[in-house]
Amino acid sequence: MTGNDNSYIPKFISNVPWYYRELQDTSNDAFRHQRRDPTDSSIEQGGPSAGTGINDTFKVVDGVKLKEDEGDFAAKRDRWHGYDAAEWDEIFSKWDSIKKSKKPQTNAPDDSDDTDYELELQELGIDRKEFTKGFVEDPVERSIRERKYTPAYILAINANEGGKIRIGKDSTRGIANDDSDFVRQISKDERDLNQMQQFAWEQNKQYESQKSRELYQKQLADLSNPSAEAVDTTVPVELGFSVEASPTLMMMKKKEEDKKKKEAGEKRKRSLLDRYGSE
Repeated sequence: MTGNDNSYIPKFISNVPWYYRELQDTSNDAFRHQRRDPTDSSIEQGGPSAGTGINDTFKVVDGVKLKEDEGDFAAKRDRWHGYDAAEWDEIFSKWDSIKKSKKPQTNAPDDSDDTDYELELQELGIDRKEFTKGFVEDPVERSIRERKYTPAYILAINANEGGKIRIGKDSTRGIANDDSDFVRQISKDERDLNQMQQFAWEQNKQYESQKSRELYQKQLADLSNPSAEAVDTTVPVELGFSVEASPTLMMMKKKEEDKKKKEAGEKRKRSLLDRYGSE
């Protein structure tokens, strides 16, 4: 520290900021931060200068002059800039060649076996589609079958009923009730199944009522004994009365019940004949 230094002068006054430096022809002027390279020499700000000019290069494609530099504003937003139709023709030709290679060669020139095979089928009067299906259908038989076919609305016509409305249902498969609703005819197996299901429900209902009565009697008996354990009032499930759980057992029970009813009916019939006679 020399005698000329004044320690009472603030630092921001003693060190002149960069924006207060004078414009001089050096690399350390006030505008060095605005140059691309701060070490370059200073330039005169605001003075006239010559521009770089238009130095665009062009190329000719199919008689159209196109700009080679694609980085400008208009080229980036032109979707057809630099489009060449020959490129798409080449792509389509490649796609066609790939599709042709994937197709099976049905009519090969050296395929003599297939040709002889087709000739043999023609001599026998067999179509290739019918041969692959495994049967040969006679056209005469098919036409006869079509003639014998009777539409359902014709079968549903009844001469005893008037009106123009006809039920489009096969009368051989059901009937029409008074409300003109079609009721499907029940087959023998379905009727037997419904009867067996009804018998199972009745047997299960009797079983549940009997078990409930037994549990109730047991509860009444335990009232006089305070030390007795609580009785579970839930009726146990008996799978023997379920068609889904044991259908064979249910079928045997139903046959046995039908046999008992038939024997009881025959016995009652014989007693009536013995009492009143056969006439």
